[in-house]
Amino acid sequence: MASRSEEDLCCPVCQEVFRDPVILSCSHSFCKDCLKTSWREGPVHECPVCNRRSSKECPPLNRALKNLCESFLQE
Repeated sequence: MASRSEEDLCCPVCQEVFRDPVILSCSHSFCKDCLKTSWREGPVHECPVCNRRSSKECPPLNRALKNLCESFLQE
């Protein structure tokens, strides 16, 4: 079972440590590819967690989370 700190670094879609994490305006983060795949399935771009609509076609990279995940994977 994943430790709490590892769980915080996991994408809610794929359950793996984030790869190229992006952040939505609702503050949820996802792997860039997981979000793209999720958005391909529906006509409206919504957060896979809270279903809030996203106004951005290409959400920004979550640099802080990306750096944390890279550090975690190097340990």
